[in-house]
Amino acid sequence: MIHKDCLAIVALTVFTFGCANVQRSVEPDVVEVTLPASADRVKAAVTKVLDDDEYDVDWKDGSQLQTDYRDEQPSVWDWLVKGRLGVVRSRAEASVTPETEQSSRLRLQISSEGKQTMFQGWGPTAPQVPQSAENKLRLIKNELKIVQDTYTTQTFYGSKP
Repeated sequence: MIHKDCLAIVALTVFTFGCANVQRSVEPDVVEVTLPASADRVKAAVTKVLDDDEYDVDWKDGSQLQTDYRDEQPSVWDWLVKGRLGVVRSRAEASVTPETEQSSRLRLQISSEGKQTMFQGWGPTAPQVPQSAENKLRLIKNELKIVQDTYTTQTFYGSKP
């Protein structure tokens, strides 16, 4: 009788730990939008937003962009942070195609990978909010001045008396 109980406990333990390691597929964060600006202006805005966020920006074929991974926590202690606390890294891909003289199509894709310890490999993860495609699109629209309401410190907190 004891052997059956032990066997059941071992089977339940193996099943529990086996299910805990199942990884779910994480798709890259993608936005596709038509912007009321020329392709050159959109490319300049994408370049500025990604460059300000520490991505290496290099346009291929004039309309395609693929960056390398950027470190999310650049500091002197990177080796400790990555080794003990885990880290997330992300990269961006963009394409800008003109539709008319005054509008262009932007496709922006942010892919993120993360790991929790130095003994784990990199695995796909959802992008952090500042690195999300929606947030990058918001910053690009702010740069192009095509948003209905631009939020600044003064508009968010109210004007100073």
